Amino acid sequence: MGIWNQLMYIVMMLFALTSNVSIAATSVCIVLGALVMIAQKVCTGSLPDMDKGLVKIVAVYCVLQVVAALMAPNPADSLGEVWGIIYRLSPLFMGIGYLQTRRRMAWILVAFAVSVLVCDAMGAYQLVVWDDYAPVGASSAASFYATHLLMAIPIFYLMCHQDEGVFAKKAIPAFMLVVSIAMYIVVSWSDWSGQADWASVLSQSSFVKIFAEGGLVGLASFVMLQGYILYRLVKLYQAEKSISRSVNTASYGMIGILVLAGIHLEGMTESSMLQISIMREYWLLIGLLLAAGKMRLLEAGKME
Repeated sequence: MGIWNQLMYIVMMLFALTSNVSIAATSVCIVLGALVMIAQKVCTGSLPDMDKGLVKIVAVYCVLQVVAALMAPNPADSLGEVWGIIYRLSPLFMGIGYLQTRRRMAWILVAFAVSVLVCDAMGAYQLVVWDDYAPVGASSAASFYATHLLMAIPIFYLMCHQDEGVFAKKAIPAFMLVVSIAMYIVVSWSDWSGQADWASVLSQSSFVKIFAEGGLVGLASFVMLQGYILYRLVKLYQAEKSISRSVNTASYGMIGILVLAGIHLEGMTESSMLQISIMREYWLLIGLLLAAGKMRLLEAGKME
């Protein structure tokens, strides 16, 4: 299946390179990824082995989302929203199904860093030249930009502590880490200073919006899926911790936990988790981190 892995690797590189700057480009990447999987199934009669437990949980989540949509006041519109959610989930399967080496993971993160750098440059330009103290980068709102930064910060920390040769020089990811933290402070401060009160803030949260649109079934399925992802990341972190020989080597599981925690803490006050580019980027990163962590355990003989 070498050719299919190579094609999907190219798709993931393009996805990472445009993840922070273009929703249209990531849409194209999702379509290309789907075409690769369809072509592989047609030509070989099979697809790559994927984490069966995760696939089952995602399937249950999708079914429950459909049930919640059918129970909604306007099922047609709600089913359209469900299709959008499932569509944005697809980058998860790129990582867990097609990532073959941790070196490839490292280069995908380089492409991701370039995307963040472009977005941060746009944010800095807006801040300095336009005197806009609520920069949005390439996003449509400051809160969305802040969520992108919250996902990027743990990734830059990972890049600074990689045990792969491609990141032997740590200066660039360390610089990007500092810049992203600084931009997050600026964006968050301006965003919070403009909020009226806690009631209005909490009314905008992802959880409130999911409950309003999908009811108890929709919210429960969302919590179930995210809870399972957290469970898998914690288990991965514990397994990695048992084999780590260096305090300078970052854990893929811990980085995943930080990405998940950041996006959901931000989601307590903003519906950013439901924003298209954020959801796509989140699932791409989670899939890559789970796959890279599994490879690390296989290399250490902790998995078969």
